[in-house]
Amino acid sequence: MAPELFLEIGTEEIPAGFLTRACADMERRMAERLAALGLGHGPIRATATPRRLVLAVADLAEHQASRREEAVGPPRQAAFDATGQPTRAAIGFARSQGVPVDALTIVTTPRGEYVQVVKDVPGAATASLLPGLLPAFIQGLPFPKSMRWGSGSLAFARPIRWLVALYDGRLVPFTLDGLAAGDSTCGHRFMAPQPLLVTGSDHHRQVLREAHVLVDMAERRQRLQDEIEEAAAAVGGRLLPDEELAATVANLVEIPFAVAGSFDPKFLSLPRSVLVTAMREHQKSFAVVSQAGDLLPFFVAVNNTRVRETAVSVQGHQRVLRARLEDALFFFNEDQKLPLADRVPGLAGVIFQARLGTMLEKSQRLVQLAGSLAQALAPDLRPQVERAAHLAKADLLTAMV
Repeated sequence: MAPELFLEIGTEEIPAGFLTRACADMERRMAERLAALGLGHGPIRATATPRRLVLAVADLAEHQASRREEAVGPPRQAAFDATGQPTRAAIGFARSQGVPVDALTIVTTPRGEYVQVVKDVPGAATASLLPGLLPAFIQGLPFPKSMRWGSGSLAFARPIRWLVALYDGRLVPFTLDGLAAGDSTCGHRFMAPQPLLVTGSDHHRQVLREAHVLVDMAERRQRLQDEIEEAAAAVGGRLLPDEELAATVANLVEIPFAVAGSFDPKFLSLPRSVLVTAMREHQKSFAVVSQAGDLLPFFVAVNNTRVRETAVSVQGHQRVLRARLEDALFFFNEDQKLPLADRVPGLAGVIFQARLGTMLEKSQRLVQLAGSLAQALAPDLRPQVERAAHLAKADLLTAMV
């Protein structure tokens, strides 16, 4: 079996939304670079946590494939004189190709006879190519937003703190923006911060698992699901399914620890979407429902660190969520004091566009357009359509977003 190339880029916490795309970009760009170098390889697999991007290339060839190169030089009549002796043109061409003059051959082309050199070029050793390939590969990774730090010039998603580069278990020596690649990774920031020697992707995954980091994204996602389901069951409910939130939270932590908290049942008077949004968007917490699907006064939050005093952690989550829900309840109650229809005149004070008037004028145009369409398509529904158009922009003046 051919050797493995292993690369880890250790960073400050990268935004969760960057990781999935970064893994796809790493796999694609490494495949392109290896193809350009003529290096055969097996599967390329990338994975990530908030503090690291990891890439493994299986069965990477030890050498480039040998290749035959053909170089065409000057015309025959310019390369040799009447006696068949090489001219300065032939000598210069041979020198530029690194071959003796007697290695030149004649090739017939559509334009006539030309001097040619045919060389068998042995492939370079992969170990000699990697120190140049890897820094360029890292610098070329794209992100939705990049940053610079310190006095260096490198731009990346977040500051790079360590690099691991191994080929066949041996260090690939290179330096990137003053940071030298090594063979040591870092475990969990708080629970196992000490350096850890690694020899390859399998060993790296095992070592980090023992250091409280689940580097495999699928494994971490499954661990998260188990944790949040167990926490919801502990308070007598079940999770409100939310695959998108689960995927986000799995990329916010290196290892998930779920806790269940509660909130005052009075907040259940809020619309379901308001409650779920407050938990989901602001706190990255999961809603808990009964077996019948009704919201319960509980939520599940996920920590990146195992805490000794779970009650203290729960209280912190509850305190922050309560503040959000108090705001929501206040705004919701205030909004109910005035019907939407009574808010429409206030749109006169909201500019739509300087040359197109106010939002009230836009609403009036919308009513006319909607009424015309309804008259043509469903005349019986025209009153309801015009009423909907009349109220469509009134929520711009409500406190609840």
